[in-house]
Amino acid sequence: MTGRICLIKSVITALPLYYLSMFKAPESVCKSIINIQRRFLWGWGKEKRPISWVSWKTLCKPKEEGGLGIRDICKFNVALLAKWRWRCISDEKRKWKECLDSKYGLEYGDSQIPVKLQSWWWRDLMKVCMKGDGIGWFQKEVGWKIGSGDKARFWEDVWTGNVNFKTMFPRLYSLSLNHGQKVEEVGVWEESVWKWTLRWRRERFEWEIPMEVDLSMHMSRASVTKDVKDAQVWTCDVSGCFTVSSA
Repeated sequence: MTGRICLIKSVITALPLYYLSMFKAPESVCKSIINIQRRFLWGWGKEKRPISWVSWKTLCKPKEEGGLGIRDICKFNVALLAKWRWRCISDEKRKWKECLDSKYGLEYGDSQIPVKLQSWWWRDLMKVCMKGDGIGWFQKEVGWKIGSGDKARFWEDVWTGNVNFKTMFPRLYSLSLNHGQKVEEVGVWEESVWKWTLRWRRERFEWEIPMEVDLSMHMSRASVTKDVKDAQVWTCDVSGCFTVSSA
């Protein structure tokens, strides 16, 4: 059994690795690979269908959670593709990235190119990273390490804490005139001291003042620094960089 588990991890799972890291595998292909893995584990190559004594979902859990640490092919495929998305939004300098940026615009993943003119690879990449409610699972785990505030959006992005201000303070967001602005556009430097300059549609009501005070407390936790660019970080890993295992 131990030998078969090792072979599943090092051979059966590794053989399609190149294709899984580049293309979105059809669901039927993932099921076929899982079927091969399951038959090999329980039947040792027997022609008759073997009995699966434990569900495959349980076997794919980490060993600490009672599983065997076998990779779930479908999730593994999504994580490998998400690494390309991470490379697109990171500071990596490559010619392929410049080509994608010139066509699609990589800053927030909002492409102005009609879907029918997008490549199948790009469509699959966006689909797996944006799958889910709202902004998608990938973007929910991406935050900003604030520098001068040249890239992170004040209300819409996570740049201090674990949730963006738009979600934390929906009432104040509806009153703000700083929608879509970068952090550096919501303040000024006065003799080497950073001062916030939020703009509002009207004066706040008395019951809204505690919200504004709470917002100011969250803003004070961030340190805006001159001449330092903002950098995106992966919140699921202590290093701040995306890894397939952390996805």
